[in-house]
Amino acid sequence: MAELHASVGGDHGQLCANQPEIVKPPKLSASIMFRIADFSAVLAIPLAGSLLRQSTENLGRNLCFWTLLAFITVMLVASHGGYRTNQIAAPRKQTGLAINCFFATSFTMLSLSVLLGHAHILSQPWTIADLIVTPFALGSARSILANKLTTGDSLRPASGSLVVCYDYCSRDMIGALSEHQISSQIAGILYLSRKHVPGSSLNWPEIPSIQALLKTIHTTNIQDVIFVHHPELDGFAATLHQELLSDLLVYPARIWMAFDIAPNLPALLKDRSGSYKLVPIVTDSLVSSLNVTKRVFDLAVATTLLIVAAPVLLLSACFVRMSGPGPVIFRQSRTGAHGQQFTVLKLRTMAYDPDQPFAQAQHHDSRVTTIGHFLRRTSLDELLQLVNVIKGDMSLVGPRPHAPETQVEGITFENALRLYRLRHRVKPGITGLAQIRGQRGETKVLSMLEQRLASDLEYIQSWSLWLDISIMFHTLPVLLTQTNAW
Repeated sequence: MAELHASVGGDHGQLCANQPEIVKPPKLSASIMFRIADFSAVLAIPLAGSLLRQSTENLGRNLCFWTLLAFITVMLVASHGGYRTNQIAAPRKQTGLAINCFFATSFTMLSLSVLLGHAHILSQPWTIADLIVTPFALGSARSILANKLTTGDSLRPASGSLVVCYDYCSRDMIGALSEHQISSQIAGILYLSRKHVPGSSLNWPEIPSIQALLKTIHTTNIQDVIFVHHPELDGFAATLHQELLSDLLVYPARIWMAFDIAPNLPALLKDRSGSYKLVPIVTDSLVSSLNVTKRVFDLAVATTLLIVAAPVLLLSACFVRMSGPGPVIFRQSRTGAHGQQFTVLKLRTMAYDPDQPFAQAQHHDSRVTTIGHFLRRTSLDELLQLVNVIKGDMSLVGPRPHAPETQVEGITFENALRLYRLRHRVKPGITGLAQIRGQRGETKVLSMLEQRLASDLEYIQSWSLWLDISIMFHTLPVLLTQTNAW
């Protein structure tokens, strides 16, 4: 058998050697194709206008401007997950995202051009044409590409919904989902009972653990999570059930509670309406990190503020450099949206000591430099976080980010209060509702953290664009009168 295998292998090698090798071109993924389509749609009109009507002297400058605008638009869409394969299969929603990102980028870059003395770009005929026609070009290009890819089975279907139950769930759940216009495709089901035998019921994919469920939500486009009520959940593993719900609140998904009402229904009604009824726990009204309106507002305002504040930042940086050895910019890991870590930027306000362990700043803290006192008192050290906002790590308004190791009464913030993780449903902010209420500075006791968390949850529950604007306008007076910043 070994000799036969060697003989076949040798003959196959000789046969291949006598034939020309056929090299197939690499196939572009759907994600890359949509990026190219968006980039081309944004650049089409300015490129045509520049080539047809501009002099050679201004041609390169205009092409660079519009190419940069198209590039930033694509990057902004990507930062909101607009090119994930399981999301671009829904063209209407993702086309709206692409159009909003295009308008945000155009507004920001055209405003910068005016501020930098290049207002003539607004008088170009294709500038107005680009703002009017490009949204239609984006929609058409995406629709054509989505239809083509769907026909060729290049796009995967939507991820669907996740179900969490104790030990059993019937197919009547599909009818309950349809009643609320929820995707009837079940992406996975998690059984909490140890008595459940894997693969013993239904044909839905089974999720092996809570960690796997959270990973699925984080990496795919899960819109809805349904908890199936069971009497055992009120006693057995109640703590586990509540902790899972707290973890899910971190993600921008709707959460429902399903009740099996079959025992209380006549057979006739059961056949018509099914046995499950859904009650919403968390709906779309609760703001999340994926809110496009909030992101557009953040990008436009943060870019403008960064330009205006650039001289103040530069002067402050010079004073920090003269205050002693160490870097001008202080970088620290903070917890952001969905519990993910990011690097926050601040002007350094303390004496540089790389071996010093983390400790929250206290009143009359000897580590704070002279210029550091002024920067912290006026919050000028926070101005660099405008860069974090533009990058997408933070928002202008939201719960303040804390270092993962920050503690109160010897317990980390994450473990001190169960609902603390709900703050991670939105991006952390430079300012917030808690800050304008004076709830900042050192957190000595648990009650102070509870007050701060209450303000953060109130902000998440009642968010509106006007609320963000109102908080920003109230921030400056608070900064001038605050007494608990050190």
